[in-house]
Amino acid sequence: MDAKTLVDYQVLHGQNEVVEALMKNDESLWEQLPEDAEILEWWLVSPWLAEWLLRSGECVLEAYGSSWWGRQTSGQAIWMDAVIQEIARSFM
Repeated sequence: MDAKTLVDYQVLHGQNEVVEALMKNDESLWEQLPEDAEILEWWLVSPWLAEWLLRSGECVLEAYGSSWWGRQTSGQAIWMDAVIQEIARSFM
């Protein structure tokens, strides 16, 4: 699977506003985040991708039956992120 296909099927939607609202109303969610994490974007991802991102050391917030990836880069297509490239390569 190439990185673009991975993103097309496993990264579901940008969710910055949703996650920010959840975190304002449920302070326990902050406990899932590393103290030094600088999250620039939140993306709703499939459970499958969430597991791979966690294995790769990425920040993933899991709550309310959903998984959000705390993307720590911005300004480029998601498929270009190094972690996405690495995950995609593992299936080639």
